[in-house]
Amino acid sequence: MATSQLELVVNQVKLLPPDDLAKLIQQAEELLRQKQSAPPATDYTALFGSGKGSFATPAEADHFLRAERDQWDK
Repeated sequence: MATSQLELVVNQVKLLPPDDLAKLIQQAEELLRQKQSAPPATDYTALFGSGKGSFATPAEADHFLRAERDQWDK
């Protein structure tokens, strides 16, 4: 039967002397506070199509590109 990582850590923690256990608890509380206050990950997919010069439809982008290519031929 596989032992989870949490179970392995708990078994190690049980061996700590009281002073080290108190330090570990303080460090764990600090890590938890940091993780809870960290800004949420940015959802970059929400940014697609929102920038300056973006096109609402593929047809608009195609029209723009064709017009640009026509300018090159002149």
